[in-house]
Amino acid sequence: MNQNTTNPGGSAAPKKQRQSNIELLRIITMVMIVAHHFSVHGDFNFPINTISVNRLWIQFIQIGGKIGVDVFVLISGYFLITATSIKWNRVIKIWLQIFTYSVLIYVVLVSLGIQPFGIKDLIKCLFPVTFSQWWFASAYFVLYLFSPYINRALKAFDQRTYLSLLGLMTFCWCIIPTAFYETWQCNDLLWFIYLYMLAGYIRLYGIRTALKGSTYILISCGLILLTFLSAVFFDFVGLKLPFVGMMATFFYEMHQLPILLISVTMFLGFLKIDIDCRPAVNAISATTFGVYLIHDNAYMRDLLWKTIFKNATFADTIKLIPYSLVVVFLVFIVCSLIELIRINVFEVQYMKLVDRLTVPKENTKKTVLLDRLLNTEKGE
Repeated sequence: MNQNTTNPGGSAAPKKQRQSNIELLRIITMVMIVAHHFSVHGDFNFPINTISVNRLWIQFIQIGGKIGVDVFVLISGYFLITATSIKWNRVIKIWLQIFTYSVLIYVVLVSLGIQPFGIKDLIKCLFPVTFSQWWFASAYFVLYLFSPYINRALKAFDQRTYLSLLGLMTFCWCIIPTAFYETWQCNDLLWFIYLYMLAGYIRLYGIRTALKGSTYILISCGLILLTFLSAVFFDFVGLKLPFVGMMATFFYEMHQLPILLISVTMFLGFLKIDIDCRPAVNAISATTFGVYLIHDNAYMRDLLWKTIFKNATFADTIKLIPYSLVVVFLVFIVCSLIELIRINVFEVQYMKLVDRLTVPKENTKKTVLLDRLLNTEKGE
């Protein structure tokens, strides 16, 4: 398969257009993440002894959040697994993106009187990765730093050893959490490393199956439906046993087997489908990380979902479903536009300096002399 998608942790191959299959997947999963945040941060408090369409809808859109997380890391692992060294310009680029939104959002909200000023808060905003202003961003940033060393370690494994290690990690950090809801000493970074290695295995050794991309996508949709139906089952059992009803979203966590299977099949599906380069899709895809940083900023959550959109006030109305769809897409579009402005007005300027300072330059003098020598030998 000729896949020219940009490496999420590095640079695209020069003069090659990116196919838009994985870029489209990024957009879809980020919309799912925004919908998840609408659900979990919207202050919904449905009675445990009552089942309604609105309650089921909120549970349904909640399922996409951890799928999105797993898919984003799988994408990174797939394209980063061949990297042999750290691209420091990329490290600085990611850090500056996180830093910009951390400081900018805080300064704007303090200036508007929405957020009180505090020295500790300011320090945390100045060091967003260190203080995990966004848990995903911090874990991903550290994963990226370690990725070349992980790659070198994995190259020392033969395929059988690699597969055995993945099997052990799957059992410890996926099967056990699914059965007992215990992470078994796994944290966000370790889980990201596992997903990274899993995607790396797919890239290096492939998946021996004749299934088409559309088939994988249908399987992932079926698994989403089954996982949601598990929540519905717990809801109805919870009418008699309330403690069971409180476990409705038991299988929704990123370590759980259903979510892992959905993420992998969705990733494989989009990896296999053929979508030509669509500049508009690729441009929107480039904003997805920024969309996450803006709308899920710690100071933005309550402001966005509780103050501006007042999610919970629609909990018992027939407007909830259409309202949630409008709000989710509106948040994605507005945040995407803000990120496009940041990229094209600011990032494009400061990255020139960053690239100049971090990307090694060829010795132009030697290159010129070599060209002259070759031309002389050709009699030119």
